[in-house]
Amino acid sequence: MGHGEYKGGAEHYHSIGENLAALKRDYDYEGSYFGEQSPGHDVDKRIIASDDPLATARDFYDTGAYGGIERELDNGKGVRTDMADGTTFTFREASGSPDRSPAVNISIRRSTDTGSVETQKIHFVLGDE
Repeated sequence: MGHGEYKGGAEHYHSIGENLAALKRDYDYEGSYFGEQSPGHDVDKRIIASDDPLATARDFYDTGAYGGIERELDNGKGVRTDMADGTTFTFREASGSPDRSPAVNISIRRSTDTGSVETQKIHFVLGDE
């Protein structure tokens, strides 16, 4: 693949480990998870609150998935980026949750270099940053 074929115009195929420092700098990260645990859900269901949930979700996704290979989801309801290490990021502007909040899923199921990140689903909600 040549320059420009990777998400964000990266010059090489990135792993999540390469993008983790930027995510940790901009978003709360503790114990392998971003944001806060969603009340009443398992630890892998997360919430990040902001003034503009859609813009925040898009920034999180763009930062984490930088240098990956992006494609549309088969159902047309979002995009997925495959990273060099096997990690996948999925971004949906409107999730299936009752509030239809934007969501980013991080799957490390096939990852060879997780950078200590666990699989998680993050919903971006309106609130104080």
